[in-house]
Amino acid sequence: MMLERRELQQRPMPQDVQFYRAESEIGTPLPFKIYRWNHAGGSIRDHTHDYFQIWYVVKGEFMHTINNHTYRMVKGNIFVIPPYAVHRVTLVADQGIDIIGLEFLPHFIDEQYQPHNGSRGRFDYSYLEQFMLDEEHVTPKVALSGATDLEVSKILNDMLDEYQQANRYYELVLKADLLKLMTMLVREMDRQRNSDDVDERLGKFKELMTAAIHYIHEHYNEELRLEMICRKFNISKTYFCDLFKRFTGKTYNDYLVDIRIHKAAAMLLDTDMSVTDICFQVGFNDVPYFSRVFKRKTGVTPSHFKKNALSVWQHS
Repeated sequence: MMLERRELQQRPMPQDVQFYRAESEIGTPLPFKIYRWNHAGGSIRDHTHDYFQIWYVVKGEFMHTINNHTYRMVKGNIFVIPPYAVHRVTLVADQGIDIIGLEFLPHFIDEQYQPHNGSRGRFDYSYLEQFMLDEEHVTPKVALSGATDLEVSKILNDMLDEYQQANRYYELVLKADLLKLMTMLVREMDRQRNSDDVDERLGKFKELMTAAIHYIHEHYNEELRLEMICRKFNISKTYFCDLFKRFTGKTYNDYLVDIRIHKAAAMLLDTDMSVTDICFQVGFNDVPYFSRVFKRKTGVTPSHFKKNALSVWQHS
């Protein structure tokens, strides 16, 4: 599902939602703040703010609730909350916690940013647009993969040092690091959404693919062209091949050949049939090709396989 973008704008808030303003919470001439947060127990009730907020879990855990859904945040997890999205944080009693928090106003990234000003074509705006979502579409939790987690942790710690030291041009360094961080998060979110889409698609087609695989096992010795299978199960060739590879780990042709070679090996061991007869019996229509494929799969020719198997059987 494509996420809907929206311009940032303040909306009427229920009376029980706490509203935090940048001028009191960020509190510096720079529209940016980064800090470590290590409170224990309690919770932060439903609230919203007019700035972006990023929290990265260094240690411990807490529960993050947004859009009436609650998510467990643990080490290596991160979230990005845009302005005016309502969310809640519930801390776990007696649980040590260490958070790197980062807050900034949109114009820290895009100096020309104003709501509804037609900003969409600008380079800096594209970084913001990825996260300009209401509660329904915000990604409430990103579980960073190992390599990404290490890099994100390093970037955030570097930003902490830069912010605290406030050397000349530190604001430019912070902005560059923030752009890199947000790019990494967009890529990680895309990867996870693609993974979720694949899982949903596989679940939807599980019954169909199970039936197709069962049919292949039942009719392996017949002419089973890929086009015939796709017509039988009313699915496009490209889509079937993609699904089949995800379900079995093999291409359709490799899977069918493996079944036929397995059946041929069993027949070479258990019957007196000739190599030629077995070739045609398992669905191959060319003996030299069958012999080449059999050797590639087993390391020996069908004749050698049968001869040595019989020799072992006769002397056992």
